[in-house]
Formats: sequence, structure tokens, C-alpha cells
Amino acid sequence: MKMSIFFIALSAAIGVGMWFLVIGIIFSIGGGDLFKVTHYDSLFFNITIFLLCIVIYLFFARHLLEKKMQLLLLICVATTILFFFLTPWLIESKSSLNQKLSNISFSNHEKFMEKVDVLIEQEHLPYRVNIDKSRERFKEIRNVNVVVLNKTTNEEIKKNDVDGLLGLTYGEDVRLKVFNKSNERLLIDFVIDIDKSISFCDPYKVCGDLGLEIK
Repeated sequence: MKMSIFFIALSAAIGVGMWFLVIGIIFSIGGGDLFKVTHYDSLFFNITIFLLCIVIYLFFARHLLEKKMQLLLLICVATTILFFFLTPWLIESKSSLNQKLSNISFSNHEKFMEKVDVLIEQEHLPYRVNIDKSRERFKEIRNVNVVVLNKTTNEEIKKNDVDGLLGLTYGEDVRLKVFNKSNERLLIDFVIDIDKSISFCDPYKVCGDLGLEIK
């Protein structure tokens, strides 16, 4: 029984592995730009491993036939074929799961906005948190805390304003979108990483004028 389960699991692994090898062969032929540039080293490696898998599979099938385990062989072949075609779906499912696990919960986002609001008051920064817009933007980008701010004065954003905004991160990745007082014009949109470095900033000219370095 244990050996049968092992053979079925091995068949599934071979199906997944052969899918990756086939994709590797295809991209080796074109290097990502199909049929234009051939990467012979990768192509040779993938074809060699692919043929090796086939040889191993044939020995594996022969062993089962000698043991008169035709039913198990049929199950193993079906499992290999099934997992070969299921692999793209499994990859997509894994990616979706990882994304969901990395998403920030709505309750944590609410708490984060409250902390930002408190800090703005404590530091007397000329901003207010636009709760509704922050929630709306957060629904689109769940893997980072999104906070939409409105400037409470009619002045343009200044360098010392940015220094104050950098303190709003609380050691978390934050996307700040700062609008003017009437919420009609975006002043700056930037992402502050955990280490307080900036990985995204727009508009580029405004970021440059403020001396913001994008890593």
C-alpha cells in the first residue's frame, strides 16, 4: 500500500517536473522571444533531463508490468498526465494564495489610519486623513497600507512636509497619496518602505524637486 502511494506521488511529481522542462525547452529555443535566439546550453540541459525522466519512467513502467500491477501503472500514467496539465493551475493557485496571505486585513488598515491620524495631530502636520478615499484605494492595493491625505493649507508640498510624512510609517510599508485641500489635484504619490526608503514616487518632477531619492 505504501509503495503504491509512493509510485502515485512520484508520478504526480514527474508530471509537474516534465511541464517545467517542456516550458524550459520552449523558452530555451527562443529565450523568451520565441524562435529568434536559441540558448543552446539551457536547451541541451532541459532536453537531457526531459529524456532522462522518460527513461526512468519507462523503467518504472516495466517494473510495474513485471509485478503484474497494470492497474497501478494505469493510475500512475493518468496521474502524470493529469498533473502535467494541472501544473499551470497549481502555479496560479499558489500565487493567489501567497497574495492573499500577504494582504493586510481591513481591520489592521483601519487601526493604521487611526495611528496616522493621531501622529498628524501630535506633530501638527498640515494634513488630514481622508478616510473614505483611503478605504477606496486600499481595496485596490491590499498588500500595503494605503493612506490618502489632504493638505489643510493651500500651499504646495515642501521638503519639511515630506520629512514629517516619513515618520508616519510605523515601521511598515506605506503608500501615501497626498492631495490638495479641495481633493482635486494629486500633489504627490509615493511608497515608503519599512526602512523609510522610497521605492516609488510620482510625479517624478515633484519628487526630484523635493530631493527624494528612489531606491
